[in-house]
Amino acid sequence: MRKYIYIFIFIPFLILGCEYSPIYSSKDNYNFFIEKIEFNGDAEINNLIDKKLKKYQTTKNEKKISISSTSSYKKVSQSKNLSGKTTNYLVIIEIAFQIKKGNKLNTLKFKEDFLIKNFSNKFEESNLEKIKKENATNLIINRLISQISQM
Repeated sequence: MRKYIYIFIFIPFLILGCEYSPIYSSKDNYNFFIEKIEFNGDAEINNLIDKKLKKYQTTKNEKKISISSTSSYKKVSQSKNLSGKTTNYLVIIEIAFQIKKGNKLNTLKFKEDFLIKNFSNKFEESNLEKIKKENATNLIINRLISQISQM
């Protein structure tokens, strides 16, 4: 019993003593500024992208970039039961970014896909689909920011 008490006391000191911090905790040290963003494609995905990229438009850094994005969203029947009713959907989100930095034009394409079960309750299904769409878009934006920082 005494051994467990020492472990519970020792582990927090060990973690706090080594200055542990998550990898993405310092997201404010980027070296670019988004001057202009243009959107084409799915409106809901574009709104999510716009919300995530707002903070990179507020501060002015020396490296100005312009971004044009084209997004697409597909929900395809993946599997059906014996009666022909869809049991699983495959949702595919594709976003292509054209990044203009000075006279240079780079194109980045990202694709995320995931499966959703066909629920009898369509409200639950749409909520799950919305959450998964937000998570996939956040993942794509994090990859985009990482790629832009390395340019």
